[in-house]
Amino acid sequence: MRYFLLIAVLVLITASSFVLSRELSLPKKEAVFESVTEKTATSSAPEPEIVQDLKKQINSLSSAVKDLKQIPPPKPSTTPEPAPVVKSADIYNKALGAVLNVFCYDRKANAYIFGSASIIHPKGYILTNGHLAVRFEDPNTECQLRRGSPARNFAKAKVIWLPSQTPKIGASEIPKNDVAILKLTELADGSALSENFEYFEINASYVSKIGESLYSLNYPSEFLGADTALSNTNLVFTLGAVNSFLTVDDNTSDAEGVYLKGELSTQHGSSGGIFLDTRKGEIVGLFVGLTEGKTTAERMQFMFMSSYINRILLEEKGMGIAEYLATNP
Repeated sequence: MRYFLLIAVLVLITASSFVLSRELSLPKKEAVFESVTEKTATSSAPEPEIVQDLKKQINSLSSAVKDLKQIPPPKPSTTPEPAPVVKSADIYNKALGAVLNVFCYDRKANAYIFGSASIIHPKGYILTNGHLAVRFEDPNTECQLRRGSPARNFAKAKVIWLPSQTPKIGASEIPKNDVAILKLTELADGSALSENFEYFEINASYVSKIGESLYSLNYPSEFLGADTALSNTNLVFTLGAVNSFLTVDDNTSDAEGVYLKGELSTQHGSSGGIFLDTRKGEIVGLFVGLTEGKTTAERMQFMFMSSYINRILLEEKGMGIAEYLATNP
């Protein structure tokens, strides 16, 4: 009972991308965007406060979180679990090339937006959140993908698939379909696009278990200073534990999401990051949001399960993720 009362007052921060709405000096060794560098050097406008992305949506969740009902976990498979086939060091080294830092500059709002994403196909298809993908289609916003640790300019991308963001979770303004697929269009160094990018494969049928550990990979930026977030954002690789299963609709027989216990990556900026199973290192979830708390240990991470992402695409396109990407959209 205490747990349900606690859940009722927690605020699930779906827009966990992080925005810095300040005039800041960019690192001299690397111009993140030429237009941003010029504007920062010449503007005399007052320094705005640091703000949080999509604040209106965040506040609206206080009345909708009850719609994220806890449900019994899916029935576990009777097939014996295979022994781990990947080492954590190998996962991290792979992630340096496959996990991306989303960095956008909104000229109209004079704001910097930070988030995460991941390459999911050797031809450069990328998985991220819908609320981040809309930035790539905004004429007032310029977006860059960075990678490495610290993150450095890597590429630009375009939106390939962005499901309707109109259906919301309960009475909130949070999209039930907070997922999108992008595709790399241009590399920062001017080289030709590859068809052999490092990537993580999505396991669209994976079923998690309560207490199971999952790898988390993203670029959190909440506790970084503004200048550090611009020039020294690092890839964070952690281990989280599945706490409970959730549904975002009225069908209590099927789970769409999972709560994981808070750890270092439970910060703004991790939105769009990925969760991997520890045996094969495949994507089993997408970081969507987090609950409120002063420290990461006091928070919970909320992820969409890969099976739910596959279902959204199947309902809209008539094909699952693997089949859709095979069509070279």
